[in-house]
Amino acid sequence: MTDYLKSANSAKTGISFKDARLEQKLTIEDVADKTLINIKYIKAIESGDYSDFPSEGFARAYFIKYQDFLGIQCDFPSIYVSENRKDQIVKKSVAVFNKSFKKFVLAIGLVLCILVASILIRTLLGDINTEKKDQYETDISKESLSQIITSVNKNKAMEYVQEDIPNTPLLMTENQLQLTFSDECWIELYSGDTLIESQLFQSGDSYTIFIEKPYKIIVGNANAVTGAYNGVEIDFITNANRLNVNTIIFNNE
Repeated sequence: MTDYLKSANSAKTGISFKDARLEQKLTIEDVADKTLINIKYIKAIESGDYSDFPSEGFARAYFIKYQDFLGIQCDFPSIYVSENRKDQIVKKSVAVFNKSFKKFVLAIGLVLCILVASILIRTLLGDINTEKKDQYETDISKESLSQIITSVNKNKAMEYVQEDIPNTPLLMTENQLQLTFSDECWIELYSGDTLIESQLFQSGDSYTIFIEKPYKIIVGNANAVTGAYNGVEIDFITNANRLNVNTIIFNNE
């Protein structure tokens, strides 16, 4: 209960309400049923304690409604003093400001600490990295210079040797299947009867796998794939059906 929401005047006015109700042989519950006023508000008016009301306007409205129901005339008690309410608002505002200001100062202090620590760490790491870099460069200049010179000389010698070696084609790796795709195309690859690959490819994709015979490959959109097995080109188009799907079987023969 708040002290400034109850006074001798409000208590005296409340007694007038209670006496009028009792003269009419009404209980608080009767009043609540007939007026639809909450019981706690009826008790608040009769006791003169208005701390249960959320605001002065709310209290005045129920005061007048209860007064009209009982058929009496009373002045609303002067418990809501504007100066007191102003002081309360100022005190609360100052408290909130002080609390917010303290949090702000703490946050600024924390941010500054983090920035200072970050600068110190970066400076320390920079010094360490510079020292390591200098040491690394010194090691290269002293220990690796002769190796670099030797490597350059070897490369020059290799150039002369390669001029005398004729170009020869690279040998294909045994059992290697290579596919290249010029448009969207799906494949299914079986080793025997076991499905080992099922994938959709797009234009520009390529696929390589090492697989032994027997195996079979099913391609959709046969026009979009070219490939070779053991260096021998595979014809995906000739036996393709009307849906452009082709199944090619590689046996041990």
